[in-house]
Amino acid sequence: MKVQKYEIARVIDKLKSIVQKNDQCPALGGVLVKDGYLIASNADITMKVKLEASEGNYFIIPMKAFDLIKNLPDGEVDISEIDHNVIQIKTRGIKNKYQSYPPEEFIFDITEDPEAEGVKLNGKKIMEAIRHVIYAAADGGSNTQMTGIYFEGTSSGVSLVALDGHVVAVDSVPGEGMADMKLIVPKTTAKKLISMGVIDDVTLTYTKNSVVFESDEYSIYTRLIEGKYFQYQKMFTVGEINTCASRTALIGAMTRAKMCTEEKQPAVFQIEGDVLSISIRDKLADYQEQVPLQETVYKSIRLGFDSKLVLETLKAFTCDNITLGFTSPRTPMIVEAEDSDMKAMVLPVVIREEKHD
Repeated sequence: MKVQKYEIARVIDKLKSIVQKNDQCPALGGVLVKDGYLIASNADITMKVKLEASEGNYFIIPMKAFDLIKNLPDGEVDISEIDHNVIQIKTRGIKNKYQSYPPEEFIFDITEDPEAEGVKLNGKKIMEAIRHVIYAAADGGSNTQMTGIYFEGTSSGVSLVALDGHVVAVDSVPGEGMADMKLIVPKTTAKKLISMGVIDDVTLTYTKNSVVFESDEYSIYTRLIEGKYFQYQKMFTVGEINTCASRTALIGAMTRAKMCTEEKQPAVFQIEGDVLSISIRDKLADYQEQVPLQETVYKSIRLGFDSKLVLETLKAFTCDNITLGFTSPRTPMIVEAEDSDMKAMVLPVVIREEKHD
């Protein structure tokens, strides 16, 4: 196939993180060129990206060729099979051959179930919702459900949920025909979706065990995480103490407070009147900062939080102002966006101080 260097390099860059060495199926150690698509697959995920220049070709570009393709000069590149499973890459005085694999041994999964459910979502909105909640999904652990993003259909769209036992994040996307959807999508797949930067409509086709996200340019197939998801709705309670604050001001205050301590000390929130006082104290530092509130509270409260969790939560929102809800020093802080359905819950931590000023 003859293709512009920037085109082939762009597609391989999107696929290369999926390609892995596989002793049982060596052919998966490359990208398959087939039917106008480039395809990468491993045990968890399969991805197809459209490349019109590849139409009519059928071979595998091995992993070891990726760096060369990335570093070729701009211009037209000729990639072709010149012998049985031997790939040649040629452009303007540069030529190299690579031993590849039989393309028929490249085994991948993309569901073709004609009876599978299919729903269409706005690509920009679904990617934004994933970005809002993904920080709250666990990176590992014995509870695999926590390592995924939960897609729960409602009468008006789909809610996206992530949690790790310390923080919960929820957002929603409008749509139709999703009332029966209950999918736990692996965090790794969700990250891949975000990296695609999709703005076109996305169609979700799903079965009991798998889901395919498909746009005009790509398809991503993944196995779903098994099990029943948590009853996250019950975790959100209406706070007795509610106020609003500038998200940017809170991020700044939390960033400064966190950088002034080397120990894992809780960030103490003291809310009184129209002021949120934030402090972190350890053997070497005693940082204090006051953040103005936009709504006066008539019941004061003092509680502690893991500063990292608070910062990650604040940064996941994209609005200018947020609503903060509290009930007691032992119940979660509820954070809500001013311009969307996004909300999050952060569990407090114990403040280990015997005396307070």
